[in-house]
Amino acid sequence: MAALYAADGTLVDSVSEPYAATHPRPGWAEQDASLWEAAITRGCARLVERFAGPPGAIRALSFGSQLDGQLPLDAAGVPLRPCLIWMDRRAEAQAAALAARMTPERFYALSGVNLDSSHGAFKLQWLRAREPELMRGARWVVTPGTYAVLACSGEVAVDPSNASSTGLLDPRRRAWSPALLEALEIDAALLGPVRASTDVVGPVTPAFASATGLDPTTRVVLGCGDEMAATLGAGVWEEGDVCDVVGTAEPVCAASAAPREDPSMLVECHPHGDPASWLLENPGFVSGGNLRWFRDQLGISERQAEADGRGDAYDLLCARAADVGPGADGLIFLPCMQGAMAPEWNGAARGVFFGLSLAHTREHMLRALLEGSAYALRDILEAMAAAGLQPRRLTMVGGGAKGPLWRQIKADVTGLPVRTPRNVETTAGGAAVLAAVGAGLYATCHEAARHFVAFVDAQEEPEPAARERYAESYALYRDVYAAARPLFGRLPAVE
Repeated sequence: MAALYAADGTLVDSVSEPYAATHPRPGWAEQDASLWEAAITRGCARLVERFAGPPGAIRALSFGSQLDGQLPLDAAGVPLRPCLIWMDRRAEAQAAALAARMTPERFYALSGVNLDSSHGAFKLQWLRAREPELMRGARWVVTPGTYAVLACSGEVAVDPSNASSTGLLDPRRRAWSPALLEALEIDAALLGPVRASTDVVGPVTPAFASATGLDPTTRVVLGCGDEMAATLGAGVWEEGDVCDVVGTAEPVCAASAAPREDPSMLVECHPHGDPASWLLENPGFVSGGNLRWFRDQLGISERQAEADGRGDAYDLLCARAADVGPGADGLIFLPCMQGAMAPEWNGAARGVFFGLSLAHTREHMLRALLEGSAYALRDILEAMAAAGLQPRRLTMVGGGAKGPLWRQIKADVTGLPVRTPRNVETTAGGAAVLAAVGAGLYATCHEAARHFVAFVDAQEEPEPAARERYAESYALYRDVYAAARPLFGRLPAVE
């Protein structure tokens, strides 16, 4: 999504430019970086064309970009292959190799993140091991956010939140960790310089200005990771407020004034998009992606209805699932379709429906799918509490926040009130906050965010009867995961 905001935080216009991921093998997930560049260019061009004012009135642009990807570039900045994106799990062997030399606890203490194949350092190692000839031509290996900035400004830089997602950053110093670089035999020069998310890296390139209609003086502000931007754009800056970002994945994020450590290592500690704070977060199990899978595979009639103009397929599906009571009549779903991020990090985990009977319907399965994501959310909230951050309220954003059924399920499962911003697509709003600070319109991210965020008046409150029923179902969900856990390792290995 590309969005245009006024300096006072008013959303002027927005456009969407979709692009797809490919899955060449089980556990693999890639995207062609040219699709990102084309989407950014088209999105900006559409906004400029529809804008009533002069292009020079658009002072700055910035990004809330997907984390955990790795993209090799040659010296001219041209991608050498598709990007290994956040959900790619091919680097399990590389993560295991480091775990044989360094304990996960030591890695977490150094990096603030888990020793897990989702992080960029291990994807980079996979590239070196499996595509050595290609990597000999690589001048840079960058995150998607760095590539977006490069495409617009011609400059290579990485903000602390994206750098942290590689697993190679010291989050306290917001600089590359010498100990981790040495352990993984990675040269920092390959990764690019770390700069603050509000830094202006330069003006747009003449080519980008020409392609979009932007004024050549428009500033490019570095930006941050998508969940950090979504948290800023959701107005979550007070301790105890938690941002639940329900997109393809479901990052769960809470702002913190200081770095924190979770003894269970379920939640990680990253630098926030706001240079003055940190983010305690779980980077996100597949959530909305599970719902999309259900729609595509089992929602044929709803997809046809949407094509015929008779409503949104997701709304039609969820309206039917609302007729099923809390607990889905004993049906449990583990939301691990692309590995688990809760109740533990486990790249080998896969989705499970447990308790199916002839009495269950498609609607029960969908209700169980929505509830499974809420159980995983509860796992994460309990880990945040163990790290000393007591959740008191959920702010739900992203496409999944539009559904009242899912919002109520989450309130009932967690026991927390759920509020939503008036604009649930807060990632673009958070990027706009950074652009506004970088352009000098506001001194701090907190000051800017107070102008950019407004909330829906009503919020979902936990219902006591449903809360009690979900307590039983949550306990069963944990037991099902524990029972299935030994079996995940017997599935075919991903290489």
